[in-house]
Amino acid sequence: MLFTARAKVNLTLEVTGRREDGYHTVDTVYQPISLADRLWVKRIPEGLAFSCSDSTLETADNLVCRAFRLMQGQLAFDGGLEIRLEKEIPSQAGLGGGSSDAAAVLKICNELFSLGLSREKLAALGGTLGADVPALLYDGATRGSGSGALVTPIRTSLSLPLLLVKPPAGLSTPAMYRRLDELGLVGKSTVSRSGLAEEALVCGDAGALKAQLFNAFDAALRPAEQKEGSVREAEDMAAAVSQIALVQKGLRDAGAEKVLLSGSGSASFGVFADQKARDEAFGVLKERFPKNWFICPTETVNKEKI
Repeated sequence: MLFTARAKVNLTLEVTGRREDGYHTVDTVYQPISLADRLWVKRIPEGLAFSCSDSTLETADNLVCRAFRLMQGQLAFDGGLEIRLEKEIPSQAGLGGGSSDAAAVLKICNELFSLGLSREKLAALGGTLGADVPALLYDGATRGSGSGALVTPIRTSLSLPLLLVKPPAGLSTPAMYRRLDELGLVGKSTVSRSGLAEEALVCGDAGALKAQLFNAFDAALRPAEQKEGSVREAEDMAAAVSQIALVQKGLRDAGAEKVLLSGSGSASFGVFADQKARDEAFGVLKERFPKNWFICPTETVNKEKI
């Protein structure tokens, strides 16, 4: 059987505070997109037989394996799965690829072993694997709070044409949060862009939604004094920031109405007026950027029945 695991972008991502344990809190709108990994699944007598199109991901720590172990440990069902994961979503991109794979496995186990868990119970389990996992259990936009793992679905049918671009350099999420702290940008917003974006989604107002698109991590790309982290981390950050600047300028030059990071990057996405403008930009940027840069036309997907 074939299952899909959709990537996500963050239409908004506000970092609202920092807890005593050092973790940050967010207010974010998660949005599934058409780009997806594929999981080919077959029931077997016991255990998990896992393989992947990217052999470097065939480890016991892969979120597919961790999700299966979590479900079997919690529910103690009989039987196992053979899973072949075909990766399309790039890693270290802020697109939720690993989290989406984990969410898919939670749903697959629930369905194939007739476990009868509600979405809320699956989300509670998924939150122990990663903050993005609960949102990716849904087939439509959700609003996340706390660490991002507390999610509520948003009723909308709005679709936006997007163009994703990810350069080779990656970004460290902890380093990006440290950069926000250094710049004093945590908890500074007085208006909830996520709340306004949710209203626009519910109303189907693309113009109002575009006006609220926001990612706090875009500000973290500004220079700041390196107070924590290694010299290597600083060098990696500088390399990624340079490449992302080229990506975002390229998207704007190609006609994107809005451009921002997804999650903590390093993928950026441009929002276009229509598919024709998006597809023309795709052709331009395929010629402009090196062949090893990930460039993908996609669109937002809202199929959730609430």
